[in-house]
Amino acid sequence: MIFCIAESENQNFSTLLNKKKTIFYWNDKKFTSLNSGDYVFIVNKHNHIVLLTKFNRDIKLKEVINSDKTTITDSELNENVFADGTNWGKFVRFDIIDFIENIPADWSSNWIHPGAGGTFYLNKIEINKRTGLNKWIVDSDKKEKRLAEIDKLFLLEGNDEYKRILSELKNNINNGIHNLPSSPVSPKPISNNQNEMNILIAIKTKPFILLAGISGTGKSRLVRTLAYKTCEKLELRQDPKKPGNFELIPVRPNWHDSSELTGYVSRINGEKYITTSFLQFIAKAWKNTETPFFLCLDEMNLAPVEQYFAEYLSIIETRQVQDKNLVTDFLISKASFENQALYAQLLNDLGLNGNILFVNGISIPSNLIVIGTVNMDETTHSFSRKVLDRAMTFEMNNVDLNAGLDSTENDWSYPQDCISSTELIGEFTSGAEVVNKFSESKKVIDFLIKINNELEGTPFKIAYRVRDEFLIYCYYSSLNPTNSTNPNWLTNALDEMTSMKILSRIEGDETKTGTILKNLQRILTTDFKKSNSKLIEMETRLSTSGYTSFWS
Repeated sequence: MIFCIAESENQNFSTLLNKKKTIFYWNDKKFTSLNSGDYVFIVNKHNHIVLLTKFNRDIKLKEVINSDKTTITDSELNENVFADGTNWGKFVRFDIIDFIENIPADWSSNWIHPGAGGTFYLNKIEINKRTGLNKWIVDSDKKEKRLAEIDKLFLLEGNDEYKRILSELKNNINNGIHNLPSSPVSPKPISNNQNEMNILIAIKTKPFILLAGISGTGKSRLVRTLAYKTCEKLELRQDPKKPGNFELIPVRPNWHDSSELTGYVSRINGEKYITTSFLQFIAKAWKNTETPFFLCLDEMNLAPVEQYFAEYLSIIETRQVQDKNLVTDFLISKASFENQALYAQLLNDLGLNGNILFVNGISIPSNLIVIGTVNMDETTHSFSRKVLDRAMTFEMNNVDLNAGLDSTENDWSYPQDCISSTELIGEFTSGAEVVNKFSESKKVIDFLIKINNELEGTPFKIAYRVRDEFLIYCYYSSLNPTNSTNPNWLTNALDEMTSMKILSRIEGDETKTGTILKNLQRILTTDFKKSNSKLIEMETRLSTSGYTSFWS
């Protein structure tokens, strides 16, 4: 097993080592399935250290809680170590075989985690170099060489599970089967609910989601539920009614600029910068970058989104990968302050002072997920294509009145096994970064060319932003392990994205939309269930009222 020390828990790494650096201690949460004698790599990528250890559950440890820290006593060595915090539970011991320092800074970025429980890691560089991610391309003239190189793909060797996987992989190659072996190398789905899975993949593609539908369908509830399911850190679980990684901000009809979200300068009783719950939440996300943070803008279109959310809509499009990190331009720039002392005051109020990341401004953290709930009726504002181009749109109009009546089910509770942040926080912002990572990318582009041919000469024609998001979404969909038994996975992914990114932008009268709706149905056949159904619905609305749009 390979266990990585999270950045938020890094302060405990040195205090949980004994003085001779021969023993390391950690809480048992991640290791309940291990037995004494199992090998574990403890990786501290922040300090560039790796420990090769043997797991030791046989030694009795005593935990004593003193105010704000936990002291651990080892009965065999009669020595103490300690950890900051009091909610760690039982601790276990790791006997250090080798203590390796000065590992390369980017070493751990070459791993992918293909199995539940962290039992095995594959080297991503080796897989990509030889095969293309997640699949084997078996050339007869290179088969023997590939068989000889398989051992290099696994970081753990010698145990029975390794031998089973290695044997299965060799048999697959000999028999011309391209898929990787079955569990634990093949990942399990992050959700058994297909609609939830689609939303999670959409979030990973672009962390700006619109949930549209009639009132009372559970849109804002879903956002809070996702926050519960991803809230793994104990310090964010203190409130049973609201996860620390969730914030709900009700949008008000009188919002016509960004001051209600990004704050403003007040000169009443002296000059000062007024902070907001939005900024406080962003600061909190920056302090917990390994946890997804969900901001729910409730009734988002009660006010014109293009006005009060203008800065975010622009800055979200500056997302790019730098040094393997997702970064954006500044949402709040120091240079925009006439009085520079006010910016210093803002950093102090947000608890961000002293951090070099915020010397010149505050950008959008990569773990911030903005989800707006939308009701389309006569009291709300419609969305411009500027907003729709930047968002991933889901409809929630299906209602099952028999659902949700089981009092024993509680989706607002902290699960034992959380959805990993790696399943929600994306790592790509352009199609160029993924186009060569999955074999179906050409089919995606060919599909979009057909769609654009039908949209030629209309304001609904798509461009590079939509193309890139199609490629990223379909790439992430290709990694879903259920695809091995679902030959229609690509059609389903294209169907979801077409509804989200293309149909949502189409609106107008007969002269503007009539031909388009008919022509698109030639491409979006009944195989594309969601898009085909929506086209028929829009066409019916056009024939009855003379005007149509995606929105009900």
